[in-house]
Amino acid sequence: MLFAKKPPLLEAKRKALLALWEDAKQDRTSAGCMPAKAGCAGRIVAKSSFVLCGIYEAGAIFRSRGVKVRWRFAEGEKVRRGSTVALLEGNCRAILACERTALNYLMLLCGIATKSARAAQRYGRWRISATRKTLPLLGNSQKRAVLVGGCLTHRLSLADAILIKDNHISAIEKRGGVTREEAIAQAVRSFPRKVFVEVEVSSVSEAVAAAKAGARAILADNVKPALLKKISRAARKISKGMIIEASGGISIANAGRYLRAGADFVSTSELTMKIEPAALSLEIDRAG
Repeated sequence: MLFAKKPPLLEAKRKALLALWEDAKQDRTSAGCMPAKAGCAGRIVAKSSFVLCGIYEAGAIFRSRGVKVRWRFAEGEKVRRGSTVALLEGNCRAILACERTALNYLMLLCGIATKSARAAQRYGRWRISATRKTLPLLGNSQKRAVLVGGCLTHRLSLADAILIKDNHISAIEKRGGVTREEAIAQAVRSFPRKVFVEVEVSSVSEAVAAAKAGARAILADNVKPALLKKISRAARKISKGMIIEASGGISIANAGRYLRAGADFVSTSELTMKIEPAALSLEIDRAG
């Protein structure tokens, strides 16, 4: 599905290792009080209930220091509070150095997956989408958590698809001395007809201009449901299969109003930016 692309795991793992280096390039505490060759075993325990996500990043972090990890659940599975999420075994210094970075990934991504799962349960799978409002260098991981929960990822980066936004249109309008509708038409026709193009609009006339120029999808931004209904009807009168997305001021709580007004799906930054992290801890069971 165009708006449900799977983020690349390799890149997410690579960035997780950069995060580990940032925090644990030197662990002065463990080096000072723990023998270099001491081994230990531990477990990651759920302190709240959540949908699991982040095992690839956390696994890469532990394995990079030679720690063996055995996950008790798969990504996307529901984990109850009190459950053992993973078993760890390896060098004690290594486990302690990896602890915080691995748990940070798990807490954030489990929180996103859990919120996304609740949204999908409320409105149905693939009706709510994330935006590109993500934490720097964590976009791929955050978008995967959204997908794990049953919501849409949308574009993973600017290289993914053509989305002509408000400022693209404004730049063409001011540069060429044309109307906004003419600027939209010019922008759409800059691409071959076979290319999937989405256009951000905020009025019926803009939606009509985009549809007539050959756009395949419309992003109605910061419009009320009543205007969205008019935009949807006008665009689909020209192009029956037009995909309608709504964004701007949309939350999980009010998304239904926009879906009922004609949107195929809505996009919101709430899935990635307004998150209650899951609670997990690492507990040492044996050291020698």
